[in-house]
Amino acid sequence: MTQPNTANITITINQQTQVVVGDSHLGQIIDQLELPAEGCVFAINNQVIPKSEWSTMIVNQGDAISLFQAIAGG
Repeated sequence: MTQPNTANITITINQQTQVVVGDSHLGQIIDQLELPAEGCVFAINNQVIPKSEWSTMIVNQGDAISLFQAIAGG
């Protein structure tokens, strides 16, 4: 039986290096790093990830995640 890859990987979030558990999906990383989720948009390698895919989008070694917070204005 093959064991899942649980080695740590290095990613960047808004240009800051973070070390997370390998094979984590975006939702797990948001929880693990206590990132804001309400009113936020996440992009991995400049591709916006719909909230409906946060729990299935696996983050890979070297991925660059951008976090954008919606700002109300008028």
